[in-house]
Amino acid sequence: MNDGTKMNTISAQLARFGQGMRFADLPPESVSQTKKLVLDFVGVSLAGLKTMALPRRLAEYFVELGGKPEATVFGAKQKLPAVNAAFVNAACGHALDMDDGHRFAALHPGTVVIPAALAAAELHHATTRQLIAGITVGYEVMIRVGMAINPSSLNRGFHATGITGPFGAAAAAANIFGLDVESAEAALGLAGLGGAGLLQVNHESEGSQAKPLTPARAAMSGLLSAVLASRGTKAPQQIFEGSDGFLKAFSDKVDVERLTHGLGEDLEINRAYIKFYSACRHAHPAVDAALEAKREARMEAERIRSVRIETYPAVLRLAGIPHATSVSGARFSTSFSVALALVRGKAGASEYCDENVRDQEIQGLASRIEIVASERWEKLYPQKRGATVTLFDEDGQSHLAEVELAKGEPENPASMEEVYEKFRRNAGLCLPCEETESLGRVITRLELIELDELTGLLLAGGGLAEERI
Repeated sequence: MNDGTKMNTISAQLARFGQGMRFADLPPESVSQTKKLVLDFVGVSLAGLKTMALPRRLAEYFVELGGKPEATVFGAKQKLPAVNAAFVNAACGHALDMDDGHRFAALHPGTVVIPAALAAAELHHATTRQLIAGITVGYEVMIRVGMAINPSSLNRGFHATGITGPFGAAAAAANIFGLDVESAEAALGLAGLGGAGLLQVNHESEGSQAKPLTPARAAMSGLLSAVLASRGTKAPQQIFEGSDGFLKAFSDKVDVERLTHGLGEDLEINRAYIKFYSACRHAHPAVDAALEAKREARMEAERIRSVRIETYPAVLRLAGIPHATSVSGARFSTSFSVALALVRGKAGASEYCDENVRDQEIQGLASRIEIVASERWEKLYPQKRGATVTLFDEDGQSHLAEVELAKGEPENPASMEEVYEKFRRNAGLCLPCEETESLGRVITRLELIELDELTGLLLAGGGLAEERI
């Protein structure tokens, strides 16, 4: 405290909100949305662990380290220290770039908040209702911080998921732990010291493989911050607004009101989007439009001579790798992603593979795709993240379609049935059909079950995967 008086800092206001939130306070639509996002996260995490090298290496390394069995690592033989479990599961969740996001905050909250909250719940022996409330709080805090600093922070080259994630993870864990407001404020102060992430990973086909480290570090840092705060550790109170605080360090232009105005009135978790392609979100409008144009033209991919994509400039910057040479790089190449969808008919986790990256038909079509920044779409961004796609066939005919917002945005929502089918496809890459269905059913009833029912299925000892870590 400052000279014995309490300060109404930004972190104090966020802490009061977070520690006041209980499951009983949540509207039914927010509970439903949270379950949908947990289902989605678990599916993409299992598929990421199964198909991508980095999360498997991380899981193997932390399992080798061992330690106190506090929390579940997906697909591992035993539990690990909670902070390590959060790290590994967060990396798994972001490995496919198929995890949820938020359009105006320009970040991925689920891959940070959910693994940190799950580990915190296991550490604290919490109920699933406490888990749901904690996740909701974590999304709210992380998203609000992202909205406050963007687009300036994004334009400076920071990966918002990494720099805002520790706040979301800390807020979720502090709620689940049931900390007092002063300790929750300290957790946020500590979290502000732990953020990092650079968008350079979006620009390099090989270097993009390291991108999952960003949310992994954020989840671990935020959870550790809450643990330390629960043990009496103090932290900067003005971590946001201080003269050398977070806002000044990470953004040239800050919308301070976004941080605290109307806290709890309209929850941001309800505005998280869900992805149906395993690629950078900025590529999704073009993929949607390309598939629509192809359907309307009733045209086979081999008849497509060239493609023109008109979209907003951020697509070129953040998903503009011109020639993908790796699976991770392909996720940040709009031209490859559109070509992949046109040739294969879909662009899910299974389609982003070495075989397709080497495929000459896909790469040939990708080389004939022109992407240009459109003044119209630039003016509409970020309210709309749109694309106009024109397919030119071998007869010289053109076929046009455009999409204002990709599937999965709150204005173009994904149903529980659609998310469940995505979960089934992703989790099925790692699990037998029966285990996939058992896990899915448990998550759709999350508020009605014991936490051990979920974590028991997520442990390899629960019979998940033949190929175990």
